[in-house]
Amino acid sequence: MDPKLLMCPASFACYLIYKRFEPNTISIHATLLFGVPALLVGRLSPQLSFLQQANAIVSYWGLVLAFTAIYRLSHFHPLAKYPGPILGRLSNIYVAYLTGRGDLHRVIRDWHDRYGDVVRVGPNELSFRNPDALQPIYGAKSMQKGPYYDTRTTPENITTIDGLRDFFVHGARRKPWVRAMNSSALKGYEPIVQMKTLELVEALSKRQKETIDISHWMGLFGFDIIGHVAFGHEFGLIKAGGDHDGLKHQVEGGIYAGAIISRTPWILPLLKQIPPAMEGLKVMRQLGVTLTQERTKRGSTSKDLIYFLTEDENAAESRVTLDEIIADGLIALVAGSDSSAAVLSHFCYFMLRHPECAEQLHKEIDATFPPGEDPLDFSRHADMPYLNACINETLRLLPGVLGGLQRAVKRGSGDATVGPYVVPEGTQVSVHTFSLHRDPREFAPLPDHFWPDRWLAQDTYVLPSGATVDKAHVTTNRTAFIPFSVGPQNCAGKALAMVEMRAVVCAVMHKFELRKAEGYDLDLWEKDVMDVYLTIRGKLPVILEQRQGR
Repeated sequence: MDPKLLMCPASFACYLIYKRFEPNTISIHATLLFGVPALLVGRLSPQLSFLQQANAIVSYWGLVLAFTAIYRLSHFHPLAKYPGPILGRLSNIYVAYLTGRGDLHRVIRDWHDRYGDVVRVGPNELSFRNPDALQPIYGAKSMQKGPYYDTRTTPENITTIDGLRDFFVHGARRKPWVRAMNSSALKGYEPIVQMKTLELVEALSKRQKETIDISHWMGLFGFDIIGHVAFGHEFGLIKAGGDHDGLKHQVEGGIYAGAIISRTPWILPLLKQIPPAMEGLKVMRQLGVTLTQERTKRGSTSKDLIYFLTEDENAAESRVTLDEIIADGLIALVAGSDSSAAVLSHFCYFMLRHPECAEQLHKEIDATFPPGEDPLDFSRHADMPYLNACINETLRLLPGVLGGLQRAVKRGSGDATVGPYVVPEGTQVSVHTFSLHRDPREFAPLPDHFWPDRWLAQDTYVLPSGATVDKAHVTTNRTAFIPFSVGPQNCAGKALAMVEMRAVVCAVMHKFELRKAEGYDLDLWEKDVMDVYLTIRGKLPVILEQRQGR
């Protein structure tokens, strides 16, 4: 019997299995893609030559791909009515490629500008640019996390806190984090933030009038802070003046690899069989394991995250295991070291780009903290309008997480309503932060421009051009401002991040004038920012000069 006669129905059956069950284990991949066609060829046509058998198997693969492509591009697909790029509709590999390239945030924004508020960015995934989609997607008891988070597991098969789908389980694991980040705990972290901010200012003072990479120094600050807050550990990177053990490089390598793999989670079991492909993730994870194990053996000398996970009077009710503590410690290390450092680096860029804003901020800081007063008086930072306006504007244009956080309409739950749109079950959805924050319907005028005044309560506003506009013509939709996400699974460390950013901005701007290093093109900064779930950024060469009287 000609094996090609059976290849068509067999490949169609294979396609149906992948379509319905989306398997992600090596054994199933091997069975469907190699075992089935090899069995058909070997048993039914043993007289065929090796090349003929290989040709039949390749035909089988080609038919599986053809059936998949035809269905995904056809009018029969549940998402057929939603526009999007052809390559995105065909495969998640395209978005994985854009993630690896680093410009996914800009590409998806371009798609929204072209196609509208809802874009089909993957075969079964929609991206939204509409604040009305926030509550249906991220609100309490709304949607569970999507397959993007399937890779958030350790070799011991422990799911990290940011990968948990079940609301009850996530809520239980999150309770110690909430206690670790409440107002009482934050007061305990203030001396750490103060100490590390003073170390940063001192280190920068020693390098006045030199060309330095300010982004590098903000990264050192981020690691030193999270070392204390999460593990009670002193990395000492600021004092050392560098990341001599390659911590930042290890974490960035893990973030980069993880972001690409998360776009195609089915490939993870295959990559686990190729040790070099997983090296970045393994090194990053081992760092988290080492820090957590050392901290648990040492016991508590201060109330850090591990204390709230293990020794706090309410820790027993959460019943967090050691393996879960290790997994969550890694999340704290990655998110805590990167996000604030990225935003602080972006802030410095915007001050260089807009010296008139830096001048106005200097005036507010000088008025609040005259010579002789401590700019690290945390009780006054939240009441500085222009300081917070500048930080908010930085978070609007370049938040720590540029993309959308994926959720999914659970299979068997029926279709979901997201604003005016009906989303079929099994669909992954997200609200794209970068696009929403730059939507002229939500932030106007100048949605792409750094204009902190939009966050101030005024009757009239002065635009950077010098023109004045009435408040009726200024739109600042705070509901659409989501740098820390929204809902019960938002960023637990938001309050700490704000404390850190206000402290560093006040201290650095109180002490220094920032000047762009000669020969550096500021246009490169935003181009070099890479969206890999968190952000990887390039160098920002600056020269610091101590302000007169400081």
